Amino acid sequence: MAKENFVNSLKKGLNILETFTPENPKLKLQELTLSTGMPKTTVFRFLHTLTALNYIRFDTKTREYFLGPKVMSLGYATLSGIDLREIARPYLEELSQSSGQNVNIGILDGTEVVYIERITKRHLISTDRTVGSRVSLYETAIGRAILAYLKQEKFEELWRELLADPEAREHFGKRPEQFLTLLEAVRRNGYSVSNEEFIPGIRAIAAPIISATGTVEAAINMPVFTKTVSQKQLKKQYAPMLVDTANRVSACVAT
Repeated sequence: MAKENFVNSLKKGLNILETFTPENPKLKLQELTLSTGMPKTTVFRFLHTLTALNYIRFDTKTREYFLGPKVMSLGYATLSGIDLREIARPYLEELSQSSGQNVNIGILDGTEVVYIERITKRHLISTDRTVGSRVSLYETAIGRAILAYLKQEKFEELWRELLADPEAREHFGKRPEQFLTLLEAVRRNGYSVSNEEFIPGIRAIAAPIISATGTVEAAINMPVFTKTVSQKQLKKQYAPMLVDTANRVSACVAT
């Protein structure tokens, strides 16, 4: 590779990201400095940028850095949700096999949901997304399943962001409080449903993954063709299966 085309600063940033491994998912500034061999001020500058871009997160209590969900968009296999992905996969495969439908699991990242694992049975042209793909938080079943179970402080923070988003405001219409009523129904039922709101011809159902602390860690969803699966069938036949799977994964996360 020609030296004039080599971007050294990019190399340094990638070196920092590659320092995080399954064995060392969280690292302090000093540890990153020693591992990369770069000056402390340089590492801090890159960390500040990567954190601002949401590729890295910072725990203010432990003073540790860890990979953020956005790293999935770059195809990295190691991220903060890797354990959840590994725990959930056999349950997702079982659900996909028994239902004959596609199944996904996603985690919250900002005002979007990032898929961290997908089990594909059917070819859905409109939803052929990959691990790392992002979907709407408010238009999708998976997004609503997460929103409905967020702790109050986090929900209020995201709700303010959504109300400031022109596209979200247009979706909510003149009465955004109706969306809050919808989330109440999600909590009562234990699952959420979307009906062609995100993609025409596709409806979906989703249920949350809840940790031992009561924190919503992720959600599992099942998209189906509206022409082959009715809303009644989605709720009566598939909802119990999906909720059971989400509960079993939640039990594993809680242990």
